[in-house]
Amino acid sequence: MTSCAPRPPGSPEPAPPDAVRAARRRALRRTRTASGTLLLDMGGVVIPTLFESTAVPGFPAGPTGVDEDYRAVEAGASPERDYWARLARRRPDLDIGALWRDCSYVRNEVLGLIARLAGRVRVVAFTNDMAHWFGDDWPARFPAVARFDGVLEAAKLGVLKPDPRAFRVAADALGEDPRRCLFVDDLAANLDGARAAGMSAELFEVTDPAGSVARVARALGLPAEEPRRRRVWSP
Repeated sequence: MTSCAPRPPGSPEPAPPDAVRAARRRALRRTRTASGTLLLDMGGVVIPTLFESTAVPGFPAGPTGVDEDYRAVEAGASPERDYWARLARRRPDLDIGALWRDCSYVRNEVLGLIARLAGRVRVVAFTNDMAHWFGDDWPARFPAVARFDGVLEAAKLGVLKPDPRAFRVAADALGEDPRRCLFVDDLAANLDGARAAGMSAELFEVTDPAGSVARVARALGLPAEEPRRRRVWSP
């Protein structure tokens, strides 16, 4: 029996990375947004949390219900990796690393956002330590990440989120003014660190991925998506 929850219906296969980057360069010449770089957290934003993607009986609720231990993570009082270590001690039947590797996928809503951006901003994955769970070659596990303009791991930069220094170092690595960065994360404490470094920040609510993506799009100045019109045949 699988430990993963059913995945949402798939999205059409996106264009190859080179084609996507070429489209971004063309669009950048035509339009600008207030933000020059969109920084997306990986776990929780680009890929769902384990609380969403697993189907293990008795798995904790995390942000989707009552979970006081996880509240400390959201408030920045406890590192997320320590939360998973405590869970592993309570539940020796669980292989947390295997769950992350087996059940993770890129959200359809995020794929749609990246397609809509079409080069208006630079898109960068900014994670603390994906290599801890997936190994150093983790971007290869998620082909959609190859279509991003960059990948940054705070652990390799020498300072972890939510420390404001992590965001300053990330901006320096990108050659970007922090004031032209929009950072998106599912943990409020990380948003506080980004704002302290001068970035704009937007909370990604894992209980409402579509609404969260819509708020990010508005923050980037993208026009509202028009509803798809049904083709009606008439003689």
